[in-house]
Parts: sequence; C-alpha cells; structure tokens
Amino acid sequence: MASAAETNQLDHPLFDQIKRAEDRLRRSERKVADYILAEPQTALSLGISALAAASDVSDPTVLRFCRALGFDGFQSFKLALARALALGAPFIREGVGPDDDTATLGAKICSQTAAAIYGLPAKLDWPTVERAMEALAAAPRIECYGVGASGAVAVDAQNKLFRLNVPVTAYVDPHMQVMSASSLKRGDVVIAFSYTGRAREVIEAAQVARRQGATVIAVTTPGTPLAGAASVPLLLPAIEDTEQFTPMISRLLQLVVVDILEIGVALRRGPSLFPHLRRMKESLRSVRQYPPES
Repeated sequence: MASAAETNQLDHPLFDQIKRAEDRLRRSERKVADYILAEPQTALSLGISALAAASDVSDPTVLRFCRALGFDGFQSFKLALARALALGAPFIREGVGPDDDTATLGAKICSQTAAAIYGLPAKLDWPTVERAMEALAAAPRIECYGVGASGAVAVDAQNKLFRLNVPVTAYVDPHMQVMSASSLKRGDVVIAFSYTGRAREVIEAAQVARRQGATVIAVTTPGTPLAGAASVPLLLPAIEDTEQFTPMISRLLQLVVVDILEIGVALRRGPSLFPHLRRMKESLRSVRQYPPES
C-alpha cells in the first residue's frame, strides 16, 4: 500500500500514462504496473530482477512492460520514474519509519536522493546556468560564500574552481565575507550558497558585492531573499524541510551544480587550460603513495 507521501507524488503524466495503458497491457504486465503505482519509491530502488520478483512476473515481462509504455528499456523507464517522483510532491523522509531495518532505511534514502538528482535537470533554468558559466570563465577573481552546511559547499567550490587557473577563495566567516565583498570590482564573481536563501550574513555579503559591481551567482531556492539579491540566481527545487533535519539532499544538489559550473567553465577556457591541469595532476605524485614499479 502506498504511503500518503507516495500517493501525493503520483500527480505526474508518467503515472497517468501507466494507468491509461493498463487496459491494453497483458495480465502479467499489469502486475508490474500495479506494483509501481502502489510502491513507486520502492520500485525505483529495485533492479529489473528484483522488480520482477516483487511483481511475481519474469524479467522479460518487466522489459515488455517498459517497451509497452514507449521506453527502449528498463533503465530509461527508471530514469523517467525518478524524474516523475522528483517533480511530484516535495521530498521529505516520511517514508522512513522506526521499524525499517538498515537495508530498507538505506534503500529509501538512496532512492529519494537519486530521484532528486535525476529531477534536477528539469528544474534548472539552463540559460541562467550558461550566464553563470560565462561570468565565471571571464572572471579575474572568484569568491565563494556560505555558512553552516552551505559553507562546506563553498569550500568544495573553491577546491573545484581553483584548478581552472583563476584566483578563487572560499569564506565561511561572515565578517570575512563582507570584507571580501567590499574589495571586489566589476568583472569579479561571487558564488553565494544558501539553500534556504535566508542566511543573513550571506545575503548581506551578496548585497555588498552587487554594490561593488561584481556579478553575484546565488545557488538557492526560488522566492528567497538571496535569490532577490543575486544578479544570476541558480534556483534549486525546494525538496527538504531544513528546519527539521540535516539537509543532505539539498547539499548534494548544490554540489552537483558546482560540478556543472566547473566543467562548463573548463570547456569554455579550452585547450589553453590543459597544460595547467596536467601540471597540477603531476604535482600530486609527490603527495600520493604509488605502488613500486615491477
């Protein structure tokens, strides 16, 4: 039986498509459809054999079910299912209960996290992401601001972006953020991280940076004060109640955005960046222990 959270998440065209298809599916294929509609979160965490066993059908039946819906295989169907769940009701951990064993708990959290990441491409505004990449690729100086959990993301952004041969610093201290922002110039870029968009210190630093003429990229959620303070807001889906528990999924989404920006900037900088990256990789040989040559 689907939980209340799962039932709310069935408001998506994919689930309507499954319901409409049931009349033309074979009896065995309808078993797969019924299981997915009843337990969408659990179905997302299962491989093809496990889903077949849970539906009391064979592996080929699951594959026929996917193809009957117009998918070229099981993996493409699972990707669509993950996106459908991610775009449904906000993700909270209502599905996790005190009676869950460790394996069930882990599977639920992994499936929720995977669904949130799979759903991210449909939520991001890609022209705005491109604007952020262009600003970062041209920036003579990049500063990363964040506090708390988002402070860890700011540090990760520094670790990723400094490899691109541009001065980049992460500040997690509010006073340092404001002082840094006051020293910026036109063309410099700030990446401000706050999932809630309500971190007062980060908002203030972003405002100061804007007044200095810097470009402010905010990785946050829609309708927040930080989004309003940014010149380039990168808006994430609001999927967690960060007042209740550690925002792991929200932090992972921020980290994914950092990776997207880093790769995009590297591609824009082109082959001239390759010798620098090669030197950095070679320099790590002195701090890594390699097995002796045979």
